[in-house]
Amino acid sequence: MQTLPPVDVAALIDARPVGWPQIGIIALCGLVVVLDGLDLQGIGLAAPLMAAALHIPPQALGWVFSAALAGLAIGAFVLGPVADRIGRKSVLIGSTLCFGVFSICTALVGDFNQLLICRFLTGLGLGGAMPSFISLTSEYAPKRLRATIVALLWAGFPLGGVIGGLVASRIIPEWGWQSIFWAGGVPPILLAALLWLALPESIGFLVAGGASPHKIAALLARLFPGIDIGPDRQFVLGEERATGVPIGQLFGSGRAIGTTFLWISFFIAFMMLVTNSAWVPSLLRPQGIEVAQAAFAMASFNFGSLIGTSLAGWLVTRFGAPSILPAVFVGAAASFSLIGYAVPSAALVTLLEALFGLFLGCGSSGLIALAALYYPTAIRSTGVGWAMGMGRFGSFLGPLVVGTLVAAHFANTSIFLAIGLPALIAAITSALIRQGRSAAATPSASAVAFER
Repeated sequence: MQTLPPVDVAALIDARPVGWPQIGIIALCGLVVVLDGLDLQGIGLAAPLMAAALHIPPQALGWVFSAALAGLAIGAFVLGPVADRIGRKSVLIGSTLCFGVFSICTALVGDFNQLLICRFLTGLGLGGAMPSFISLTSEYAPKRLRATIVALLWAGFPLGGVIGGLVASRIIPEWGWQSIFWAGGVPPILLAALLWLALPESIGFLVAGGASPHKIAALLARLFPGIDIGPDRQFVLGEERATGVPIGQLFGSGRAIGTTFLWISFFIAFMMLVTNSAWVPSLLRPQGIEVAQAAFAMASFNFGSLIGTSLAGWLVTRFGAPSILPAVFVGAAASFSLIGYAVPSAALVTLLEALFGLFLGCGSSGLIALAALYYPTAIRSTGVGWAMGMGRFGSFLGPLVVGTLVAAHFANTSIFLAIGLPALIAAITSALIRQGRSAAATPSASAVAFER
């Protein structure tokens, strides 16, 4: 009896066009990203009114912002490796349900301590979802389109910010600061149910984990209708197989330098991203910028970021990360640093926020695409999770630093410079990521993102 050759699932996905079942998977993951962005923008715009209602001094707002971001970092650090062990789908559903429930709880708090606990637990869910939806998306995308698709997925984050800014500017004046947390909490709970019903597990995870051939064959038939591959075949992944402790493997096979540079770049990019969304409305208000004007400026930031994230995957694939990322981080440093000099002109602040969003959106999305490409399937959620965790650690520290500067009565111009100029460091580290390209990695179509 003739033995049939094994089926390389990764090669099969690479060889076929992206079909509607894959688009559906990407869209479901994209909805999670949109709700993540909505939550982050909501807390920043609600903060001034929330602080007044709960009698929170301005300098203590840094702890409110950082409570969620500490949860984000811990969720990414812990649940990224968990997703590599038990599966992306289970972690994504649980995390989505978590941040929905505790967003609603945020609307019900009565004091500062309750607020900190609810924001931390909301962040824990948000952070746990990130490595899973990035890994799921990248593992259903062909290599030739992976950077572009992951970058487009991350465009859901600023899209959620745009929606959050526009919704908040309408409902907060009418219904109070609690309304934005109801708006941000109910949809994730409904989405968690939809994910349970409609989202398949990562096929790469199933193959790498030795799942039943019947299960893998059935999922392939669902992805590619008409394909004739039965459960009597052996299924493999044609890529490097990581062994040992997943976290240690982030530094194995020639990845140590690249992982280090990724972490530094993520730290700075997300520190700037979250500090802008969390603190800028509160910093602008004493300078004569009203809540509605700040909301419009934040919407312009997110609109610029939406454009930047949409272009990032194509730019990185076409020109290479070492060419694109340093340039956009320099642009981010300049545009954010100048905001402190733009007040009280709401129009100029809005323009600079749009430019900042364009540059930082492209830079942060490009980094996420690189992280998804950089690690093999067996450690991808761990690699993405730890990179995101480092980014969220930066997000945690940034608002605290601003809170300290506000308490010390630093001028707004100095605060914007203190947060904006570190992007120049990210410009340097992102330019050097190519030097950390794994020597042991098998060359592929995705390698172009590093080598150009």
